[in-house]
Amino acid sequence: MRRVRVSKTFVNQLNALLGHGFPRFGARVITDKRERVFDVINNRLAHFPKIPADPALGLCVYPVAKTPFKLIYDFDDDELRVHFVFHVGASLDDLDPQSAEW
Repeated sequence: MRRVRVSKTFVNQLNALLGHGFPRFGARVITDKRERVFDVINNRLAHFPKIPADPALGLCVYPVAKTPFKLIYDFDDDELRVHFVFHVGASLDDLDPQSAEW
């Protein structure tokens, strides 16, 4: 299994996205969404990451089922690197793939 590494940018983005939903949905829903995201990262993508990379980004994009989020990541044989998380409807046209802070 690959090691999983998440960027500081990913952590900050996820916290901000979940924070926006807290007043409307409450702690239980926010906890469930956070757990789903990390479950997908650790139990799906770390084992089966082979999704074609977006040609414009050079990174893979994976929508997380039952959440409003998509993960932006890359990988090799040893490591899965999660760079970003965005709302599933967000445009990635202006995203600089090198802007993630590790």
